[in-house]
Amino acid sequence: MNAKFLLTLTLSAALAACTTLGPNYQAPAANAPAAYRAPAATAGAELQRDWWLMFGDAQLNALQAQALQASPTLAAAAARVQRARAVFGATRADELPRVDVGANAGGLRTSGRATTTPVLQGHPVVFDGETFGLSASIGWELDLWGRVKRQAESAQAQLDASTLDAAAARVALTADVAAAYWQWRALADEAAALQRLRDSRAQAFRVAQTRFDAGASTTQDLERVRAELAAADADVADLPRRQALVMNQLAALTGQPASELKLQATGTLPLPPAIRAGLPSELLQRRPDLAQSLAQLHAATAQVGIAEAAFYPSIRLTGSFGYSSEDLGSLLSAPARLYNVGPSLSLPLFEGGRNKANLAASKAAVEESLAAFRGRMLQALREVDDALAELQGRAATMDAQNRTLASSSQALAVAKSRYDKGAVSYLDVTEAERTPLATERALAQLRGAQWAATAQLVKALGGGWAPATGG
Repeated sequence: MNAKFLLTLTLSAALAACTTLGPNYQAPAANAPAAYRAPAATAGAELQRDWWLMFGDAQLNALQAQALQASPTLAAAAARVQRARAVFGATRADELPRVDVGANAGGLRTSGRATTTPVLQGHPVVFDGETFGLSASIGWELDLWGRVKRQAESAQAQLDASTLDAAAARVALTADVAAAYWQWRALADEAAALQRLRDSRAQAFRVAQTRFDAGASTTQDLERVRAELAAADADVADLPRRQALVMNQLAALTGQPASELKLQATGTLPLPPAIRAGLPSELLQRRPDLAQSLAQLHAATAQVGIAEAAFYPSIRLTGSFGYSSEDLGSLLSAPARLYNVGPSLSLPLFEGGRNKANLAASKAAVEESLAAFRGRMLQALREVDDALAELQGRAATMDAQNRTLASSSQALAVAKSRYDKGAVSYLDVTEAERTPLATERALAQLRGAQWAATAQLVKALGGGWAPATGG
């Protein structure tokens, strides 16, 4: 290690520190509209990371805790993060020198008849004995063009993308669990309304049969009531199938067999609270999948610099130091010492177009990632608009159904009053029950649809995710 080598090392390191090929990453414009197409609530609940806690439902809280602990989807996402972190660590290792040590021992005899055998005074010189060695070597690639720096930058961006993918999986999982749970609650409400409707149809059929037997009604009247009872029986019989499918979905989401999932109906499902949607421009700060898309764009941009660096020479500083002796006792003596230091240079002259193709591919990957981000942004805007439109439409339909229920309930009260006075038969009362009971079932379905739209909105808004602000 002489002064010339140290000077070369110093100058090369200084050059490596100031040269980085390839474009620097810049986040693209989101091009978000000023407002959503569907009317959005300007006031309402703000989503937090564990957003489901705001509803105060113990069963939902337990399901979410089970899902976060046992979901195979989240476990796979966590494993991808660990793999990306390991790749990043391996990439960072290229920034540091590599040091190896070794030792050897063995017997040695050279040939006396080889063409390379030395000859002294007409006689071949043969070496025969033992040899021992101890050595250390060091190698370091000077990052003249920023290739190693861009590799670390790309690996860091891929690690960020994996972490954000795990966050997006958490948002999707918790929203899906809540949607399935609320659907189960809505089915329980619908089952109660449907049973009341079926009981009313059964009573109507008994009255119609009595009237028919007494000759007071026609076969057509009897069969019409019979058909309505059969339709109600079919709906009641189909309900367990629908409930089982939802329970199976919940079991899969929470990572447990369906036979082990037990839920209890806890009263009529109320109307969901309003959730503040915010502005479209806020989606970049609210949705981890959009941030993940930008991280993938960042990684692809760094790959361009790596591809460009392949066109330029690479310099590697290498050195070795050690001892070699035929006698183990004198292995560490000064005469047994040996070393070798110096730089090595590699310059690509002919690659058959490989480097040009790799550069073109990396640039195309940047364009692909940019288009993917823009497409994901449009999809995010659509998902929020869809959820808001669903909530608005369901609310309008529910308002109309509530008016229907009020009017039909009033008509039922009139029919019962007239029956009490002997003005109409009980069949008229059961006929008047048809509309309010059917409306109650429709309202149960509408409440379930509103909660499903709420879960959709939570998912579209990023489920309370926020970018990390710490170092």
